Amino acid sequence: MIIRFEGKALELRAGETVLDGLERHGARVPSLCRKGVCQACVLKATRGALPALSQKGLKDSLRVQSFFLSCVCTPGEELDVERAEAAALFSTHVESLELIGPGVLRVGLALPPGFEHEAGQFVQLERPSDGLMRPYSIASLPGVGVSRLELHVALLSGGAMSGWLQTALGASVAVRGPFGGCFYVPGELDRPLLLAGTGTGLAPLLGVVRAALRAGHRGPIHLYHGAANAAGLYLWDELRALLVEAPQLRLTGSVLDGRESASSGSPMLAGCRLFAAPLDQVVLDDRVPMADCRVYLCGHPELVRKLEKKLYLAGAALARIHADPFLPPLARAS
Repeated sequence: MIIRFEGKALELRAGETVLDGLERHGARVPSLCRKGVCQACVLKATRGALPALSQKGLKDSLRVQSFFLSCVCTPGEELDVERAEAAALFSTHVESLELIGPGVLRVGLALPPGFEHEAGQFVQLERPSDGLMRPYSIASLPGVGVSRLELHVALLSGGAMSGWLQTALGASVAVRGPFGGCFYVPGELDRPLLLAGTGTGLAPLLGVVRAALRAGHRGPIHLYHGAANAAGLYLWDELRALLVEAPQLRLTGSVLDGRESASSGSPMLAGCRLFAAPLDQVVLDDRVPMADCRVYLCGHPELVRKLEKKLYLAGAALARIHADPFLPPLARAS
């Protein structure tokens, strides 16, 4: 199989993706998850038919222009492809840094002029000095009076981006996007919402809750957050504050540490329920009626896949399940 890229005819091996083939021939293409989720590796086909999988998750406006995800594109015929800026790149800087939980950094970026987003979507954050790039979800609302993008960054041991960000106050960065369909759907003020996530998967869920409350959502809102222990359920003071204006909001914490219990008495967890059980078990045991729910799932990919399947079998409509797994960047293919 031959693809043509930047004036060269390159041969793909049987079953090889466009991204793997380009990298094997020495081309440099941005990539992160390599699973068709983060959309960092988008290219454009100028000739040839694209497999449907290679365009899954892209906006209709991008699909009709023959943009595709090179990491999952195994072509069935010859293609001519070129680099593509499928999403605009915006320059900004780190305006604020705040430790909001054990190993979680809230990063405030100055809102770039012209950048439009929905709370809960994600951006690719790029370090201009070397092109290092990572995806982060947006917890902040758009609109008049908003001057920052709020990102929640897990501080990973040896993390190239998270380690740098801890001391990057004032540093120049770039964001590309936004991407993803994890955002509040207007016009459904009475529909029940179920939101579940682990770790910094709380960021997009918090964005959706904020957008729902701003829209005047009347239906019940079930928010579940999972962590290894109670200390990992960060931002609980801010979540509890939302209860004052939103009696329809129900907060539930899930921890894996068996020493925690629903009667732990932790002031951080006052006003919510706390269970020492895996998040998927806690969500399913709650028996929220699924038929009318709109569901948002974020965080660890295994948990997201498991919950997506279980909630579908419990009656949730696939069209109303928004799944946004957090996939770590993989090593560059050799």
